Amino acid sequence: MKFLLPAALLSGLAGATTLPALPPVPSLNAAGIVTHGPRTVRQVALTFDGDMTAGMESELRSGKVKSFYNESVVAVLKKTNTPATFFLTGMWAQVYPQAAKELATNPLFEVENHSYDHPGFSQPCYGLARIATGAKLANMLQAQRAIHLATGVTPKYFRFPGGCAENGDVQLAEKVGMTVVHWDVVGGDVNQPNPQKIVSQTLARVQAGSIIVLHVSGGHAPATGEALGEIIAGLKKKGLTPVTLKTLLGK
Repeated sequence: MKFLLPAALLSGLAGATTLPALPPVPSLNAAGIVTHGPRTVRQVALTFDGDMTAGMESELRSGKVKSFYNESVVAVLKKTNTPATFFLTGMWAQVYPQAAKELATNPLFEVENHSYDHPGFSQPCYGLARIATGAKLANMLQAQRAIHLATGVTPKYFRFPGGCAENGDVQLAEKVGMTVVHWDVVGGDVNQPNPQKIVSQTLARVQAGSIIVLHVSGGHAPATGEALGEIIAGLKKKGLTPVTLKTLLGK
């Protein structure tokens, strides 16, 4: 298996290889970012980020981390017949091309763009590596190509790493035909080994139209698969139906 990884999320942290946790609510002022669907429809979107960085690649090559693909997440979604959306970095798709293709070809799922190597498009951004202004568009397009090569799919949605973006960054995504989609509910699975905390944080904040952000990249989010079944059951108890982003947003 080919291990290619981005110098993004962690390479900006002097040797650090653990991804920083996201805040409860994305802190950004950029216009044009979708954070939820209609509040009048009792549907929600479960979304999973597939992060990949140069630091994570190093962990794979050294054997420190066995995998940054949490297959248990996908297994739970399939078992419960639950639709979901996966935001993949281009490098994740390169490292796990077969998994990316399987996600893209499963009618339950959709695959979208999470940048090529997970840099911070605006700063500060939780320790993510800085990306030069002139390299931002190339990074987005490189991810599009990598994802398309692995899956045959051309993403329509873009999610900025860490939720960090400026107005000009959003406009770049829009120029190449992508809508920027973030979230209004953070599952809190990054660096969280306790699945019950992920369940309670997710269900406490969710409402009609919510977009929930979790992770499929394992390693730095080890308990997501364990929490997911209870999250799905909890959503149903609240009368909320998980759908893909395209279904939730109607575009």
